[in-house]
Amino acid sequence: MTTRRNTTWRPSLRGGGRRSVNAGPDRCAHACAARCTSRLLLALLVLPLGVAAQTTPATSRATTSASHPAPAAFQPGVTIDWREHVVRVAGRVVLRHGPLEFLACFAGKEHESIVRLDASATHIYMALGLVGITPGHPPQWDERGEAYVPPTGDLVELSFEWLEGHERRSANAFQWLRDAEFGRIPHARPWVFAGSVRLPDDTLLADHSGVGVAVVDFADSLICLFRRHSSADAALWLEANTNTIPPLETPVWLAVRAAEPRSHLVEVDFRGAVFVDGRYASLSDLAESIATARRLDPAYVQTFSVAGTLTSDVAQLRHELGRLGIADEALRFAPMAAATRPVGGAQDSSLDSGAASTSKYRSSRRQPQ
Repeated sequence: MTTRRNTTWRPSLRGGGRRSVNAGPDRCAHACAARCTSRLLLALLVLPLGVAAQTTPATSRATTSASHPAPAAFQPGVTIDWREHVVRVAGRVVLRHGPLEFLACFAGKEHESIVRLDASATHIYMALGLVGITPGHPPQWDERGEAYVPPTGDLVELSFEWLEGHERRSANAFQWLRDAEFGRIPHARPWVFAGSVRLPDDTLLADHSGVGVAVVDFADSLICLFRRHSSADAALWLEANTNTIPPLETPVWLAVRAAEPRSHLVEVDFRGAVFVDGRYASLSDLAESIATARRLDPAYVQTFSVAGTLTSDVAQLRHELGRLGIADEALRFAPMAAATRPVGGAQDSSLDSGAASTSKYRSSRRQPQ
């Protein structure tokens, strides 16, 4: 894939294939977030009363309680649903085919992103802070230790909302993505509110680089995935799931909310293969699922339903997950008849809901399973 790239404001990570820079210290500390939040609370007091009525999306629903105000405009392209604690960001579909570096970007990175966001990264950062979602830092490369440092920050869930005629549609963000290796929608997982990098003028680096919601490693990501993924062209692991994405230039809202604990049904068959919620999963996917579940609920224990599985295969699975950072205390193995769903939340069915809402965009190409 040949594309023109602006590298002036684009830090990346060693091992990414194209670029290698020092990501620098974490400049999105809680002190900055607190200062930013205080300023924005003051700004909210002086917003014109007519702004919310002009820019609140048509799909928002009004509330009758004064203690739970209706979704309100916060800054251009950003609304806050105070009752649901959801931040919505206006955008537009700009790509439906090809490999991806971003789920959503800011101006300048549309060539590898499904959606372009029509808001500033700084305003999104502020809005998320106001609903209680705390930033951390993007993935980094530790030059001194010669090691990858994963992103930190509160976990969030992302979904898209749009109008089809007069009917409101919504989809989990992963429904718009396809795993290039398996040719299917990837397993749903939380995203990380990394917070990009704060500049001396109190804006974010993402405002200049265009890096928004990244699906590969960028050291200035506003929101990203926890697991490491190379940004090298040949290694891009996700592509646009054309069949589920609305037409180009469709206005959409990216909804961001705090992630909630979800459980997964994990089965190990007689060959030692692992299936999560009925679909084959790599050990890396499984380890990421358990790790993020335990971040949301430290008492989470993943139950494995085993059927005819060799004792040696179970021991090997424990060993491999331990190597990937999963403590043995987080694992429970039980015969299939006696296994129960893991403790910690409702089973994740987010990729099944909304299937009907996206059927209109199917093409002659077979829908991945």
